[in-house]
Parts: sequence; C-alpha cells; structure tokens
Amino acid sequence: MNQSFDTATIVPGPAYHPHMRAGRSRSAVVGVLWSSLHTAIPIIGSTLIFYVSALYLSPADLGLFGLASSLVMTAIAVSPVAFGEALVQRKTISKSNADSVFWMTMAVGLVLMTSVLLAAPSIARWAGESAISTLLPVLGLRIPLEMSVAVPNAMIVRSMKFKLVALRTSVATTVSLVITLTLLWAGYGYWALVISQLSSSLVICVMVFWTSGWRPGLSFDLCALRELTGYGLYASGTRMLTTMRLDHIILGALGGTAMLGFYFFAQKLYLMLTQFVGGALSSVTHALLSSLQEDQEKTTRAFFIASFSAAAVSLPMFSLLLVLTPDIVALLFDPQWQGAGFTLQMFCVIGCLAGISVVQGAFIRSQGKANWWFFYQLIQQATSLLVIALTFSAGLKTLMVVFTLKSLLVWPISVIMTARLLGIGFFTYLSVLVTPAVTTLAMLAAVLAAPHLTPDLSPVASLAARIAIAVVTYLTVLGLIAKDRITEIFHLVLSGRRQAT
Repeated sequence: MNQSFDTATIVPGPAYHPHMRAGRSRSAVVGVLWSSLHTAIPIIGSTLIFYVSALYLSPADLGLFGLASSLVMTAIAVSPVAFGEALVQRKTISKSNADSVFWMTMAVGLVLMTSVLLAAPSIARWAGESAISTLLPVLGLRIPLEMSVAVPNAMIVRSMKFKLVALRTSVATTVSLVITLTLLWAGYGYWALVISQLSSSLVICVMVFWTSGWRPGLSFDLCALRELTGYGLYASGTRMLTTMRLDHIILGALGGTAMLGFYFFAQKLYLMLTQFVGGALSSVTHALLSSLQEDQEKTTRAFFIASFSAAAVSLPMFSLLLVLTPDIVALLFDPQWQGAGFTLQMFCVIGCLAGISVVQGAFIRSQGKANWWFFYQLIQQATSLLVIALTFSAGLKTLMVVFTLKSLLVWPISVIMTARLLGIGFFTYLSVLVTPAVTTLAMLAAVLAAPHLTPDLSPVASLAARIAIAVVTYLTVLGLIAKDRITEIFHLVLSGRRQAT
C-alpha cells in the first residue's frame, strides 16, 4: 500500500485530475457513504460508553474528567495539526510539503506534552482539584499521538479513500469500547475514560499509518512549509477555536465540577449527534469542493446537495430530541442526571443549525477563505466564553438560555459569507432549508398530537410510538414535497456505486 512520490510533487490521486471532475459528485456520494460509516461507528461506541459512564459516575466525577480532558484538548487545539488540512486543499503538493508538516507537528506535540506534564501540579492547585495532577500526565500522552497522524490522515482524505478511514475507526472504536466498559465494570471510575482516550489515540495512530501507506522522509524545508502557511495558519486557528474546550475550563473553575458535569453530559450528547450529521459530510465536502474551485456551477450544485442533506437530517433529529428530552432522560438515565435535561434542550436548539454550519465551514475553507471561517469561529467562541463568565452565577438554566440566544444571533454571519462566495442572495441560499423546515414542522405536529391519540400506553411504549410516528411522518412528507431532490441524490448514489465498482 506504499505510495510512490515524485521528488518534486506528489501526484494527486485519480479523483483530483481535471479531466475526471465530471464524476466528482458521484465519487463524493460514495465517499459520504463510507464517511457515514466512519462517523456512525464511533458515535455508536461513544453512546454506549457515555450511557454506561452515566450509570457509574456522578456529575462531579464526569465534570472532573471533563476538566482534565478539556485541558489536554486545548493543548492539542493550539498545535498546527490543521496544516494537514492545507495538504488536502492544495491541488498539488511536494514531498517536502508533507515531510515538513509532519516534523513540525511532531516537534510542537512533544513541546506541548512536556508543558502539560510540568504544569499539572500548578493547574491542579488553580482548579482546586488535586486529582488533576495525576490525570493530566496520563492524558497528555495523547498529544504527540494526535500530532503524528495529521499528514497520513490528510493523504487518505486527499485521495478520498474513506473506506480506509472507516476501517481505522472501526478498530479504534472497538478497542476503546472494550477497555472502557471493562474498567468501568471493574470499578475504576473516571480512570476508565482516561485509559480509553489514550488507547484510542494509540490505535488510530497505528491504523492511520498502516492504511495510508505514507511514511515520512527526513527532510524539513521551511520554504515548503511556507507554501502552506497562508491556509494552514487560519485552518489551525479555526480548529483551535472549535476543538479547544475553554468553556469547560472556565465553567469548571468558576461553577465547580458538578455544574460542569451537567453541562458536559448535555454537550456530549449534542456533539455526538452533530458529528453524526456533519462528520460524514465535512471531510468529503471539503475534499470535493476543493477540487471544484474553478467550476462555479458544479461547486454550487454540490454545495446545495450537501446543505439539503445536512438540513434534512439535523432539523428533524434535534427538533425531535428537543421535544422528547424530558422522557428520554427520565427513562434512560439515573435520576441524578435530571438536572441536565434543560441544558440538553438548549443544545438541541443550537443543533438544528449545527449540521448546516458544518457544510458551510467545509465550503468556505475549500474556497481558500479559511481566514473568514476562522474569524467567524473566533466571534462564536469569544462570545460563548463571555456568556459563561457573566451568567454562571445565575445558574445553568439562565446560562444556557443566553448561550443559545447568542449562538442564534451570530449564525447569520456564516450565511452572509456563504452566500457571498456562491454569488447568490441571502434568502436564495436559505431557500434550500425551506423544505426540511416545513417537513420538520409537520413531524412535530404529529408527535405532539400522539399522546392524545394513545393515552393509555406505558412511558416506554409511548416514547417508542412517538418516535415511530415522527419517522413515518417525516419521511412521508419529505418524499412528497422533495421528490426531485431525493431522486437526484438517489441517482448520484447509484451512479457513484457503479463507478466505484
């Protein structure tokens, strides 16, 4: 599986040759199918881990783990690991580009890991949690592992070999799941989650190098690295803003680990569902649209298909969860987690737009405007931290109401940026969301009417009936009013499968 590289340039895979761009949409749909598997597998594993953890851990324990892992994630976030994304965005790259990015990220990773180890005692005293000084050195071992996969993972995405990504994810998720559940049942508490994260990073590192076939050379060229700097710095900045968990750190330090535990619980569910919607589309959309930069018509068509698909999943999924959250939390989780219900509902409101935002971000970055998306994420993150700092003393409910309103008010900025790059009007772009929105409203009407139609059912049967009614109603209405769009996507899937075989 080793890739051969020319000394001057890495020849892009077949999907990147200009004369083959006519089939890019079909190839991308196949990529979405494999990427969906890559996304669904860790979500299933994370859901099981999350549910069992909620049975064994208290909100304070989960908050403590969340605080420690957030500190490590913040260290990873400030690294230049997103320079791997710059390798995907460029039409052609040299061997020196890839080697230089690898050694740069590894060097930064080792420096960050050492810094976390040395700072652990001081951070523990600052946070008022002595256990942090023990947790951080172990979790910090993830940092160089995460840095090492930036380039080989970029090679996989660049060639759109999403089947290999799904294989890698399957193995890593299985290992992490077995370790976590075993340690939880053995009574190791939050240490089960710590060991799980470390083992998952290790397995992913091994699998990525194996499946990509890429191996680093010994060269390091500042000029080759400088070629990627314009895009790479802003991509790294964007990744920093979206992956660093300063909200956890500030809330944990100001509000305590119990409040953070409820917030972490609700946000974890929200992020798993967001990943389910956007994870499958993000990398594929970015790779596809990067290759279509010079063809405005195909770019617009591919973007609208991706946006419709994201909205058609995120709007009904988060809307349904918003309505059913009280019943779901009461039936599936320990009573100690009831305090997280309202927080989860507020995240659901934000989640209705989350999948759409993922596609927006992939499109804007693919057009070489990583700086635009960086500043948008900067506004979102800065205002989020401000809201937490100003409202934590009023309680988690007040904090989440203000947090949600802030997120909704800032979102139109991303719509304006997207519409400008597409060369269309603000409302013309939003028109792609009308059909999923109308269908979602029809679904909610049916779900809200369901308890009156089946008043004698048990809580479990009532919940199952409402979910079934929601699915049937949504699919039926969507099939009636979006027949042409669904037919178009269906044809792309079929032709993409034939092309793949």
